[in-house]
Amino acid sequence: MPARIWAYLAAMAAVASGCSSAGSRDQGQVVVALTIDWEGAALTPDGLDALDELRRGLGRVPVTHFVSAAYFTKDRPDPAAAATIRKVILDGDELAVHLHGWRSLATASGIEPRLAPSFVSGTDRLLAFDDGDAGFDLDLDAYGVPELRALLRTSRRLLEQMRVPVSRSFRAGGYLGTPKVLQAIREEGFAVDSSALDHRLLGGRKDEVLPQRIRALWPGVEPGAQPWLVDARGGSLLELPIAGLADYQTADGLAAAIEAAHARLAADPKRDVFVVLGFHLETAEDYASRLAQAIAKVRARSELAGALTFTTIADAAERARRALAAGKP
Repeated sequence: MPARIWAYLAAMAAVASGCSSAGSRDQGQVVVALTIDWEGAALTPDGLDALDELRRGLGRVPVTHFVSAAYFTKDRPDPAAAATIRKVILDGDELAVHLHGWRSLATASGIEPRLAPSFVSGTDRLLAFDDGDAGFDLDLDAYGVPELRALLRTSRRLLEQMRVPVSRSFRAGGYLGTPKVLQAIREEGFAVDSSALDHRLLGGRKDEVLPQRIRALWPGVEPGAQPWLVDARGGSLLELPIAGLADYQTADGLAAAIEAAHARLAADPKRDVFVVLGFHLETAEDYASRLAQAIAKVRARSELAGALTFTTIADAAERARRALAAGKP
């Protein structure tokens, strides 16, 4: 895996028990979901070690693993890939689908691979990887809904080999949960999307291709955005937006997202406030520690620590659905 690719993407950006008690039924909580995106590029020892170190620091905190199935579709896949990933999915964690448009995954899905455009450069030239695969940065809208559904079905089938239940949560590569992508996941039985984010979280210059694309796709998403229902063909999805990414925010910035949620809770103590934070396996060696530092910082504040509940994306989405059904914004 060429390190310059992850460096380029990153350049856009300038303990006791893990789970707090849920409190009384009438008392809201700051509901925090920690997520990791497994991008499908490479299972690097340094990244896996950083993940292990993070888990030791977090304690008994569940994590949602958004996993690309492309680890299993390379020309020469790592025969230990499934066992490696399975080992770090702990009891209480969630296994969910993460979709990047890897060429090898398209081939395994029985569809013609699309080779343009790139959501990084905006050109017809995709990023090259040492193993010969490409498509990490493919804009998923290059595919139609039937092709996207084939990619999703294949992804789920391949992830099921780890003998861990695959949830109905989803995250799009490049955070590009386009209308076609949302329609495809809804038709494939997914119930939750966690792709939306404020484009400013990516930092960098405003004219970068990916921030511009995200700004156009998620124009109403601002810091502190809360879950909402999005219409998709045949029903609705619960959108659970991302509040912070360790690759692009400092530890203080990540902690600030939780602190802002706590302030919002103080203004309306009976309503849960949701915070989704994330990082990536392929860059964990550089950035996962920021997440650990942020959690340690908010746990050190007793008035804040007591209001925290750490949970999975699936559980957070269920809480959010109940709140929306009850008429709470």
